[in-house]
Amino acid sequence: MSELESKASHQLAWIRPLVAGAGPRYLQIVDLIGEAVRQEKLAPGDQVPPQRALAAALGVDLTTVTRAYTEARNRGLIESFGGRGSFVATPGNAAGAVRIDLSMNVPPQPAGRSLGDFVRTGVEELFLRQSSQRLSAYDTGSRNSSAIQAGQAWLGPALGDLAHGNLIMSAGTQAAIFAILLSVTRRGDTVLCDPLTYPGFLLAARKLDLRVVAVASDGEGVLPDAIEKAHRATGAGVIYLNPTLHNPTTRTMPAGRRQEVAAVLRKLKITLMEDDPYWFLLNDAPPPLATFTGGQRTYYMASLSKCLWPSLRTAFVLVPEDGDGASLQENLRASGMGGSPLLFGLSEQWIRTGMARQLLVEVQREARARQTLARSLLPKSASAHPSGLHIWLPLPPQWNSQLFVDTLEQRGIAVAGSDAFSTEPDPGNAVRISVGGAASQAELSHALQQIGNLLQEDRRRGARPIV
Repeated sequence: MSELESKASHQLAWIRPLVAGAGPRYLQIVDLIGEAVRQEKLAPGDQVPPQRALAAALGVDLTTVTRAYTEARNRGLIESFGGRGSFVATPGNAAGAVRIDLSMNVPPQPAGRSLGDFVRTGVEELFLRQSSQRLSAYDTGSRNSSAIQAGQAWLGPALGDLAHGNLIMSAGTQAAIFAILLSVTRRGDTVLCDPLTYPGFLLAARKLDLRVVAVASDGEGVLPDAIEKAHRATGAGVIYLNPTLHNPTTRTMPAGRRQEVAAVLRKLKITLMEDDPYWFLLNDAPPPLATFTGGQRTYYMASLSKCLWPSLRTAFVLVPEDGDGASLQENLRASGMGGSPLLFGLSEQWIRTGMARQLLVEVQREARARQTLARSLLPKSASAHPSGLHIWLPLPPQWNSQLFVDTLEQRGIAVAGSDAFSTEPDPGNAVRISVGGAASQAELSHALQQIGNLLQEDRRRGARPIV
């Protein structure tokens, strides 16, 4: 066999027939490339077949392969050079040379269509429908009635009739958390939450001089009798919960536990802050806790930043009928003059035209692909949902979470240690890995391989003090 024939044979060795009914053929080709890279049948720098050669080998037309290669480039799997062909992308390997940020929970860029297309189309249509003067004004709350109606339609699948209650808009959930706490607590009050919880809630509570007390939990979420015990011991009247795809542990509270928790909250007249940014990413999520409380004393928060686009900075907040919506609006204005009418308008435009649903499907598809990749590279002890944005990875005994995070940082990879989420002195040894932060599946694969390799190392020495 000549050198040229040998090279051509290597280029095609990873190819197998496409499967009828298994999805668009161009995406099957992209998946074949990704699988070959993960299984090291294709190495960084290897040339992939010329488009005509691959089309002939698979029995498809040239445009299908062209579309597949474009998608593979968007995913960061290959790089193309005019006149030379296409090659498997080469991630930076030098220690600290590439910073892959897996510490922030953000949705991955959609693979099937450019995010820029969604934004560009949405903004163009928005300016045709609304005046530039209206979109350039400060948010006063009263201007958002049309966007709120769109939000009610968006939340309908989750909340049912409750979605038509007192809904307001916030520039992201973080602003809403701060404003709600400011409305329903006073300095020195106790607020309850999971032992591991969203760091943004902890930050807001501490800035407001609130005492945070953890409620005991198990694999299904907080324990109803532990809520009652904590309430009687502290007098706490507010609890913050993230029951769907919990951040950081990834667990989802089942419907039965939600009913039990809601019954305790109603009995004790505890105000619930339900943070539900991931509900729409899951096709099998139980109804929100708010539906079990009937919305009584419940502030339900649903962000679009976690399921569509971080820069959208739009959250819908359902205020209980007996809640002070005016006070909440005032607190939102006091802390940031409300939100951006442009972003609120874009959110409305996406929802009304169906683009939000299209983008959600794209995000789900890419999240599932990344979680599949993670399952092939991380130990089975890792906890995740097939379409979730993050992974909870308990560490082996030889690792301290702070040391593990620091060592990865030196290698150019950022993850979040368990201490960032803990309300207690001993957070346990684990890290949260966010799959959406990597620019591509190839970059994520490189980072996860580094994490997997590091787990095998033994660093039995004291970690540096945390100050």
